[in-house]
Amino acid sequence: MRTIYAPARSEIEIKRSRFIASLARTDSEQAAREFIAQIRREFPDARHHCTAFIIRQDIGPDTTRSSDDGEPAGTAGGPMLNVLTESGLTNLACVVTRYFGGTKLGTGGLVRAYSGAVQQVLKHAQTARIITQPSYRLHLPIGEAGKIEAKLTENGYQILARDFAQDATLRFSAPLETTQSQIESYLSSISGREISVEMAPDITREVRE
Repeated sequence: MRTIYAPARSEIEIKRSRFIASLARTDSEQAAREFIAQIRREFPDARHHCTAFIIRQDIGPDTTRSSDDGEPAGTAGGPMLNVLTESGLTNLACVVTRYFGGTKLGTGGLVRAYSGAVQQVLKHAQTARIITQPSYRLHLPIGEAGKIEAKLTENGYQILARDFAQDATLRFSAPLETTQSQIESYLSSISGREISVEMAPDITREVRE
């Protein structure tokens, strides 16, 4: 899946009305609602805080919510949600805060304004892919653990856990697209003996784009 890894904000002005779009990564519905409440506190004197968010679910359809927050029905939250959906991103929430400029924009004008505000803030968003990849477990003598761990770290492996209860056990993930046989060949080459690893639980990892 694709999401964002940092908050973003942008502003557009249409006929003296200000539309401030705030975007954040939210990995749960509760986090999305907390973000919305935070923006309301930040701009307490604004007339409208229209919202939309998408949360990925492991089973079933994504959770999506939107609110027009007092704007005419269908002119704000729904169009905002459409833009988020079309972006292909998930686990994010957007609030468009409106300061009324004294001129009514009409139904079509509001749809374009709120859609445009979200499109604009998405241009500033820093995106990432969330991927699932395998991890591995390696058993070895304690005396070899320091050398092996250092070599793994130097070559882009990530140490996830260590256990020195008896012999040493390292749990680690490998650089993307590295196969188990490649890992075993590399470990064997640096240890001077044949080494095998076993599969461990998968992990999720954020890869910034």
